[in-house]
Amino acid sequence: MRDVRLDSWVFRKFPDSSPVEVARAADRSESLDPEEYQRAIWLWQRRPSEISILVQFLIFGVGALIHIPLILADNFVVFAIYHAFYVCVVTVCVGRFLWLESRYRRWKQDYLRSLARLASDGNSQ
Repeated sequence: MRDVRLDSWVFRKFPDSSPVEVARAADRSESLDPEEYQRAIWLWQRRPSEISILVQFLIFGVGALIHIPLILADNFVVFAIYHAFYVCVVTVCVGRFLWLESRYRRWKQDYLRSLARLASDGNSQ
């Protein structure tokens, strides 16, 4: 019978651990299916980069602060052009963040499935 508790080895430090570290922590390196193990390693190597939300907020904050001198300058045309550019940059940043987040979630789901298959293969042997 499979161990489905949340403290199972599959969920420990997931997804910050490589398949090698997970197998070593579970003391199961001998009983793993080699194909599933290679798939887990392949997925681990395809891990997307970390999403830095702080960099996004920094871009938004600096861009918002530049609005202040433009408002004080009383030049509506320059302010309108800058604001249109700022809205475009914010839209691109939000779209990029959502795209990267969806890629990371998909990777995380695939990696968890791979680790779960490793766990079920090891328990059935």
